[in-house]
Amino acid sequence: MAAPALSDMVEGLVIRGPSKQPEPGCAESWTVSADRLSWTFKLRPGLQWSDGVPLTADDFVYSYRRLLDPATGASNAGLFLAIRNARKIVQRQMPPEALGVRAPDPRTFVVELEFPVPYLLQLLANTQAAPVPKHVIDRLGRDWARPGTLVSNGPYVLAERVPQNYVKLTRNPRYRAADQVRIDEVYWHPTQDLGAAFRRFRAGEMDVVLNVAPDDLGWIRKNQPEALHTGPIHATYLLVLNVSREPLDDVRVRRALSLAIDRDVIARQLLKTGVRPAWSFVSPGIGGYPGRMAAEAGMPAAKRIAEARRLLDEAGFGPDNPLTVPLVYDTQEENRKIMVAVATMWQAIGVKAEISNVEFGAALGALRTRNYAVARSSTFSLYDDPNAFLQQYGSQSPTNWAGWRSPAYDQLLEKANAAIDAAERTRLLLEAEAMIADEVPLIPIYYYQGKVLVAPRVKGWWDGAIGTPPSRFLSVE
Repeated sequence: MAAPALSDMVEGLVIRGPSKQPEPGCAESWTVSADRLSWTFKLRPGLQWSDGVPLTADDFVYSYRRLLDPATGASNAGLFLAIRNARKIVQRQMPPEALGVRAPDPRTFVVELEFPVPYLLQLLANTQAAPVPKHVIDRLGRDWARPGTLVSNGPYVLAERVPQNYVKLTRNPRYRAADQVRIDEVYWHPTQDLGAAFRRFRAGEMDVVLNVAPDDLGWIRKNQPEALHTGPIHATYLLVLNVSREPLDDVRVRRALSLAIDRDVIARQLLKTGVRPAWSFVSPGIGGYPGRMAAEAGMPAAKRIAEARRLLDEAGFGPDNPLTVPLVYDTQEENRKIMVAVATMWQAIGVKAEISNVEFGAALGALRTRNYAVARSSTFSLYDDPNAFLQQYGSQSPTNWAGWRSPAYDQLLEKANAAIDAAERTRLLLEAEAMIADEVPLIPIYYYQGKVLVAPRVKGWWDGAIGTPPSRFLSVE
C-alpha cells in the first residue's frame, strides 16, 4: 500500500505535524531518564481501535516486538536497532520478548535503548512505529489487513482497495481527534505513469500529484506555477549493485561503473528539474550533516573514463573480454531516460548494459531477493539525521539489498551512535560514508527535488524535506 495512504490510517506515539517536528500523537507526553537510555510515554486516555476495542500500552509492546521479530520480515526493522536487545533479536539470538519495551500500566509505555538516540522521536513518528491490532491479527492472521477487516487507529480507515487503481479511505469516527478531520473521503491513486497523473490533475480529477515528469515541468511553470511546489528532499536516487554476483563482487568493476556515470550531465542536462548531482550517498544538510564530496566529483570526464577503463582492464575486461551488465529499473519515463543515459556512458568504457524494465513491485521483489545485477533504487530519509541513510547498509539491515557486509563499517556506526560529542559523531559518520564510496555497493545519481502539484482548493499543505502532510491536516474548499 502507498506510504501516504498508510500514514493516513495509522498513528504512533508521536506524529509529524505542521511544525515538521515530532508532536504528541497517541502519547500526550513523555519523559527521558538522565542517561537518555529510557523514555517513558504517557498515552492519552480513551484511545480506541477503529472497531471500538480499547488501545493500550500493551498494544505498543506487542507491535514493537512484532516489528523486530525476524518472522515478520519488516523491511524497516533496521530503523529500530537502538532499542535494547533489538539487534540480537533480528539476529535470532534472542526471542522478541527480550526487546526493551514494557507497559507498567495500560497508559504507560517504556522504551529502553542500547545507546542515546537524539532522533528517537523522529523515528517514532514514522508509520513503522505505529501499533497494529493484536486482537485482529490473532484471529485473522495474514488476512487482517484486507478491506473490511483491517482495523487501524489513525484518522482514516481502509474502505476499498483496487490493485493498480486506487485506495479509498473514509474518516475514522473513533480517532482520538476525529472532530479535527475535515475531509471525509480520500482516494490515493498509485501510478508510475506520471504523464497520466498530470493529465488527470489538469482535468480536475486529482487534487495532489506527488511527482511530475520532467517533460511537463515547462508547461506547468508557464501555465500553473501556483500549483507547483518544489524544494530539496532528503532522498537519493541511485543504482544498487549486487556485490554477491560476479563480476560485481570485484570492487574494481564497481568503481569503474561508478566513474563512468556523469551525474552532472544527468541532473543538469538530461533532467533539468532542479535535482542536484549526487557524488556521495547521504543527502547534504540532513540533520546539520556537512556531507562529503567524492574525489571524482571534480574530475574531468576524460580522466574519469580513462581511470574506469584502467580498472576494468585490471579486472580482466576489455575488447577481447567485454563486460555485459544486466540493468533493471521500474517502469517510468524519467527512469527510462536515465537508464538509457547510463547505458550510453557505460558504453564509453566498453561495457554493455542489458536494460530491462518491470513494474515497481517486480523491481522491489528483485531487490529483496537479490535476483538482479544492477537495479535502480532510491533511499528516502525517514528522519532528520545522516544515520537514516547510513544504517541502511549496515550488515543487519533488511534494506541492505546490495548484500555488502563490513564489520568495520558496522563498528563505525556503533561508535557514532555512542558518541557524546557532536563533532566526533559527525567525523565517524563521514568516515562510514567514505567506506561506502570506496567499496561502491551503490552508485548515487542525484539528490531528489520535490515536484508536487497541489490544487489551489487544497488548504493546509506544507512543504518539507521529509514526507508529505497527512490528509488529516488538510481541507478542500
